[in-house]
Amino acid sequence: MLTTAPRPALDRPTTPDPDDLLVLRAAGGDERAFGELMRRHSALLHGVVHGILRSSSDADDVVQETFIAAWTRLDSVLDGAAIVGWLVTTARRRSYDRLRGAGRQRPGDLQDTIRAAVEHAPDAVAERASLVAEARRVLDRMPAVQRRCWELRHLRGSSYDEIGMELGVPKSTVRGLLARARLVLETDLALWR
Repeated sequence: MLTTAPRPALDRPTTPDPDDLLVLRAAGGDERAFGELMRRHSALLHGVVHGILRSSSDADDVVQETFIAAWTRLDSVLDGAAIVGWLVTTARRRSYDRLRGAGRQRPGDLQDTIRAAVEHAPDAVAERASLVAEARRVLDRMPAVQRRCWELRHLRGSSYDEIGMELGVPKSTVRGLLARARLVLETDLALWR
């Protein structure tokens, strides 16, 4: 009886999943699929946003905010193949919003006086104190590294690289920690808007 050795399996290159399949899987909660979408499109988004804002740290923030928005809205995306357009449009809008916020003109002296009077009114002061206390409670519930990362970025104004060096973590970890911190704060402080 003649026996033959089993044939080796053909090594076929695997083709990457198309965006529409990744969107469908990510909308169902598949974090790996969403991670692949992020990996696949973050350089494009960063380039678009950096071209508008001219700041790497601001571009990092806007790209991160765009992916957070995508993660929370993927279940409403009807055409997964159009996700790149949706991401670019969202990133552009957020960039222009950031520019408008930074480029506001200073109001006149009378408006400054009126605003100061309103801001120092007892009920406004009490409301801000309550908001600060609630924000502190939310921050205190975060893991220590995540809270420290948020404090370094938003209270000290440190760059992602500076935060990573101080905390001894990679820049990508800093991004992730900040994204989760922002999401927690936005969710828990939504009633204060």
